[in-house]
Amino acid sequence: MAVVRRVAVAAVGLVLLAGCAEPAAPPAPGRTPGPSPVVPTLPPTPTLSPAPTLPPAPTTSPPGKPVTVSGTVREGVEPGCLLIDKYLLVNAPTRVVYAGARVRLTLEVRTDLVSTCMQGTPAMIVSAQPL
Repeated sequence: MAVVRRVAVAAVGLVLLAGCAEPAAPPAPGRTPGPSPVVPTLPPTPTLSPAPTLPPAPTTSPPGKPVTVSGTVREGVEPGCLLIDKYLLVNAPTRVVYAGARVRLTLEVRTDLVSTCMQGTPAMIVSAQPL
């Protein structure tokens, strides 16, 4: 991008200088005109190819295979984020699933979901039982 900017600045400078030049004087009688002055030309501006088109993202994904996990729910690094094993609990019911609770959960893994929690694989809770 810096190269394109430099080329553009140089082109504008040449145009401004060309506008300030005096018209060429006619050749003296009996003399043939010499070669015309050399005016530097700029290389063509590189063109960028368009970005490849990506297929549209699916609006919904099919439900994942249910996964059953047991253990202690822990807090994530971000406030309000709860995890068990490697799973981010997206829809945790607070009466049963909270930080420190020992539970058995059936989860539906949802890799199509995005979260601000920055850790764990998103999973929706299908069922929750305290241990």
